[in-house]
Amino acid sequence: MKKVFLIALLFIFIAMPALAQWNDCPYGEIDCGGLCSQLIDTDNDGICDHSQLAPEDRTDVIAVANTTESVDHDPVTGQELKTKTVRQVADVYEIDAQVFADTLGNFYNVTIKPTDNFQLLHDNYGLEPSVAKDIALGLSLGNEQIASEVQKNDTQGRRYVFFPVAIILIIAYLTTHILSRKKVISVVNHRKFWNILLTITFLGVGLSGIFLILRINLGLNIRWPFNMLYWHVETGLAMTLISIFHILWHLPYYKNILKFK
Repeated sequence: MKKVFLIALLFIFIAMPALAQWNDCPYGEIDCGGLCSQLIDTDNDGICDHSQLAPEDRTDVIAVANTTESVDHDPVTGQELKTKTVRQVADVYEIDAQVFADTLGNFYNVTIKPTDNFQLLHDNYGLEPSVAKDIALGLSLGNEQIASEVQKNDTQGRRYVFFPVAIILIIAYLTTHILSRKKVISVVNHRKFWNILLTITFLGVGLSGIFLILRINLGLNIRWPFNMLYWHVETGLAMTLISIFHILWHLPYYKNILKFK
């Protein structure tokens, strides 16, 4: 029994270098030429087996590296895209500019021309650079269904916020209203607060609307660090809700107008 155990132990000791000869260099060398006494080169490539992966694993690593490189390769960043026209981006991706413009227009339900600047498209229509790049990449790969796929996976950026804004304003109004009823604050201050908010939102809607008209009608490229169209709509929503509060205060006035008629 003892002899069998010794033979088995000797077999394991002899077989161990062959079983663990790949990627287990004790000195942490990579692609080493075998400068130490443990040189093993079973595939005859001039590199010590201990310092490289097994042949069957090298193919997978190369494939993953190539895939990662192709995915990470970005011919134009989102910031760079905003400085270009539709035609310039189409040239980068080597696609037809008119087809690219039509596909973008179909996605956002607007008319887009190859000469349009992406900064203006972003500010006026909420066009997202990531969506534009995905569509351009799909067209460059010959994917005719790219627009529908992008729309399925990237619609979040095009949604306006309604319920959170409405809930916050209603809760805030009820809070100041209750505080005024309990005489914690005066009714005058309660109304002043909401009149000031109404004025601020009115100015926000009006000024942003004027800037949008200047951009769309006159092509005046005024860059802002935010989406002008998005905040024009959101400010308009807030102003509408506050206007409803204002109308409720003066409801008897409007009733008298209707009675007069």
